[in-house]
Amino acid sequence: MNQECSDTICQLDPFCCSLAWDERCAMEAGVLCDSCRATSACEVPLADLQELTMCELDVPVLCAAPEDIRTLIPNLKLGGRAWSAQTSRDVDWFEISLDSPQLLSIELWTQGPIGVAILDDQCPPTTLAEGVDGCSSITQVCVPAGITRVIVRSLLFENISCEDDRSLYTIQSSLSPCTLDRLVNDRCDMALPIGAGEIATDTTNATTESTWLPSICDEGAGLAFTHDAWFNFTANASGIFQASTCLTPTFDSRLAVYEDCGGNLLACSDDACEDNGASCEFQLNCGATALIRVGGWGSGGPITLSIAPVSTISCTCPADLDGSGEVDSSDVALCLMELGSQNGLIDLDGDGEVSSGDLALVLLSAGACSSEPMN
Repeated sequence: MNQECSDTICQLDPFCCSLAWDERCAMEAGVLCDSCRATSACEVPLADLQELTMCELDVPVLCAAPEDIRTLIPNLKLGGRAWSAQTSRDVDWFEISLDSPQLLSIELWTQGPIGVAILDDQCPPTTLAEGVDGCSSITQVCVPAGITRVIVRSLLFENISCEDDRSLYTIQSSLSPCTLDRLVNDRCDMALPIGAGEIATDTTNATTESTWLPSICDEGAGLAFTHDAWFNFTANASGIFQASTCLTPTFDSRLAVYEDCGGNLLACSDDACEDNGASCEFQLNCGATALIRVGGWGSGGPITLSIAPVSTISCTCPADLDGSGEVDSSDVALCLMELGSQNGLIDLDGDGEVSSGDLALVLLSAGACSSEPMN
């Protein structure tokens, strides 16, 4: 999301910039930032069946058991009206039950700020795919066997009545075989081992895992994290490393780094560099591992993950503080400069403070390192 778009949303809805950027703010951006592009008039086709509830009837939205849910019938057009007000909005629920994995496509016709989301049947649900308004627009994802739900709702909280043509929509579902190859590192427990350097991947076919992402990771566009791939990085140095997708990203990417598959977060990033790239730093000791999650905001695509040391010391030659491959006067100088500090990279004896003991270790290690250090 660019600055112009952010300014537009903040002017419309100050809550997004003064308190928190939530799903509503993200959806407003999805509509308003696209509204600058010229679009032709939309003709919403007549529906074969209408939604089950009367328009303007405020039915409680219960994800565990929606009261107004209608069955999706492939190739049958279903219609409705999605009203909205300043503090509430209509949410229409649909579901389909499948015996095997299928590529589910939802085509939407509407003149208003109405969007589609494809969800699993859990509560709270995981968003499998999401689309904004269009005439027509298609939202699709390969879904597993079992029940999959679809919601249609206004993307904005503004006064759009049932009589307003902008509340009108028609959707049509279709199914096709899931011929896409699943990523070998599609889940956390399938994470691909990697080292420092660059690795190219394509997350287009990645499914979405519901691993926890805390609110601290919301940098202005919500916490959506879809089409994610996983990597297992083992540190062969001790210190700070950087994970980045800033090398020619093809979609709005985001990153998260965890200690384990339980969701213990080390670092996260959304928009940290140009062209929707993400970048974050995390700290590891020699031999420790981190699980790096690469995904996007509603989409995937070709992307390069790069991992580089920022400030590290070698596992085999820890007294080589500057990473030159040799313990010399420069390392002595670095240790002297940090005397009394709690710099963990230079606290070689692990007593919590850089002291004369660490200086002695540097002096005793003088000379060439036995193996090439990572710096």
